[in-house]
Order: sequence, then C-alpha cells, then structure tokens
Amino acid sequence: MFTAYDKAAAAAIGTAVTTVLAAVTTLDPDVIGAVGTLVTAGLVWLVPNKQPE
Repeated sequence: MFTAYDKAAAAAIGTAVTTVLAAVTTLDPDVIGAVGTLVTAGLVWLVPNKQPE
C-alpha cells in the first residue's frame, strides 16, 4: 500500500461494509449509522500516513 490514497481507500471500504450491513440486517438506521461511523473511523485510524520522501 503506502500511497497517497490509502486513507481514502480505507474510508471507501468502511462505507462499503456499512452498505452491506444495512442491506443484510434489519437494524435501526441510527444503529447502522453509528456502526458505520465507528468502522470507517477505525479503518482510517489504522491505515498509516504516507511517509514524506
């Protein structure tokens, strides 16, 4: 990985996970929104920043 777009890719994956979760469960929309926020924020936090050259 280690490109300029790693954090954006992590956010896109978090959004995709949230979308799939909403499609396959009957959870309340507020719960899905909260879970999606936590998953996306966690993934973005885990992905390291690109090191300067």
